[in-house]
Amino acid sequence: MFWIFTCQFLFLLSFLHSSYCQTPSLPIHHWDYGREGPDTWAHTYDTCEGESQSPIDIQTSHVKYDSKLTPLSLNGYTSNMSSYVWNFTHNGHAIIAYPSPLARLSMSGGGLPDVFHLVQFHLHWGYNAFQGSEHTINGHKYPLEIHFVHRAQFTGTLAVLGIIFDRQRDDNPYLNDLLSIVNRTVNTSVAIERQIDLSRLFPTSPSPRFYRYNGSLTTPPCTEGVIWTILARTIPISSYQLRAFMDNVVPFNFRPPQKLHSRKVLANFQPEQHESGGEEEGEGGHHSSTLSNRIKPEQIFLILFLSIVLIFQ
Repeated sequence: MFWIFTCQFLFLLSFLHSSYCQTPSLPIHHWDYGREGPDTWAHTYDTCEGESQSPIDIQTSHVKYDSKLTPLSLNGYTSNMSSYVWNFTHNGHAIIAYPSPLARLSMSGGGLPDVFHLVQFHLHWGYNAFQGSEHTINGHKYPLEIHFVHRAQFTGTLAVLGIIFDRQRDDNPYLNDLLSIVNRTVNTSVAIERQIDLSRLFPTSPSPRFYRYNGSLTTPPCTEGVIWTILARTIPISSYQLRAFMDNVVPFNFRPPQKLHSRKVLANFQPEQHESGGEEEGEGGHHSSTLSNRIKPEQIFLILFLSIVLIFQ
């Protein structure tokens, strides 16, 4: 009996060892913005070809005003931010900033179903000053976009606040703290802890204008079910300040706009036009009003007719 039990035990041990050795390890999928860029993500991550993907191009003529979108509350963002210590790191895809545990920053209201607490924020940029934002407005590309990623405490639902930057002629002095960190965080081996003041990035209005839609993470695995809030007012930044991103080990890290499919984009205001952050339109601003300012053909005809009449009088 002992020998039978011993043989059975040795056989079972041999089987388990063989099964363990033959178990394939889970593949680690590599992705980036170059050779393994956004065009390839759907071949590895099925979710990346879903019908609720982000970012999108916001066509203001198709945006629907929703009176049920209550004022958006950005709790803690416009006061005492300079006292928080942020941890900046480069994960090989983006520069990410993690807030101090003492920072109780959150987003609520604005039609959100819960209070969403800040987890991190990160930046998206391009290899020149004419691209870089992930969301576009009426097809117009912007040079930089920051995403503030929030999570609901009990449900785990994600809500992202997007802030878009637009080029202007002069430097924006309120970005100096942030850009000084960017200049030092150019590769994946750098992690920095520093106090910065980001309050000037956020509107002081009790009811800032924003767009709202349901989308996804903009990086693999492109998880859907993310609530997006895009502020309508842009933040000015100069072409010179944008150079802080040019020497980064990642030359660009934005995903192109995805199809809207059957989704609706809502707004808490009548979206006649997107708002520029500067007092005057910079060199990268919209020029949609140019066509309306041109002289119409019938006006030219009238001018010629009056000129002929005056000549023969």
